[in-house]
Amino acid sequence: MSYKQYFDSLPLKLKSFFQRYPPSIKYSPVSTSTKAINANPFLPNKHPVTQRFHDSKYSLRRMSDVYKLALRYGVEEFLPPIENTKKLFFEEKYNKKTLMKGVLLPKGHKHELKLNEKLKKREEALKKVDELIASKKGSKYAKRVEKMKKNQSIGWF
Repeated sequence: MSYKQYFDSLPLKLKSFFQRYPPSIKYSPVSTSTKAINANPFLPNKHPVTQRFHDSKYSLRRMSDVYKLALRYGVEEFLPPIENTKKLFFEEKYNKKTLMKGVLLPKGHKHELKLNEKLKKREEALKKVDELIASKKGSKYAKRVEKMKKNQSIGWF
């Protein structure tokens, strides 16, 4: 496949970018004059007369779109240099992403945090319920509970 055919197979956004900023020009990796031929469209450049910085020709969103398309079609080395490409676009951004504290194992709400403790207390209270009732009702009730437990433990068969 010739270069012309390969260029024609590129999406319109990439084609228009390469027509406007041909890869044959070596673009500056740092800010330069806005009138310079090698002015990087991804960086803010300084106007020679007013000495003020003009915004970059391509916003970060548009730059990321162009870069992702170029990466998909294997022509990212023809793009002007970008200072922090590692930070902005790559798939490694998603693969090596460090999660925020509490996202992987969320802390939970107060009632969720105390649930296990609450269930343990409830089990212990259920085990001691007969003793508690006996202490409140008196010795006669305690004897009756003892008798019931004795009858339950011995089966008739």
